[in-house]
Amino acid sequence: MTGEESRKLKSGDRVFWRDDVKNQRTVRGTSWSGVTIDWDDGESTSVSHNDMAQVKRAKS
Repeated sequence: MTGEESRKLKSGDRVFWRDDVKNQRTVRGTSWSGVTIDWDDGESTSVSHNDMAQVKRAKS
């Protein structure tokens, strides 16, 4: 996903990492600089909008 696509994410959106649809996460929130993502294993991370190339939006 591009930085522009990343900026359109909303809290609650599901995303996945590196083409692995079994490795899904939930967007907790966004800011001007990036996205906070909650992993299904309970961890969370913040990723800069321009570093989201390995992330794809999951189909709802």
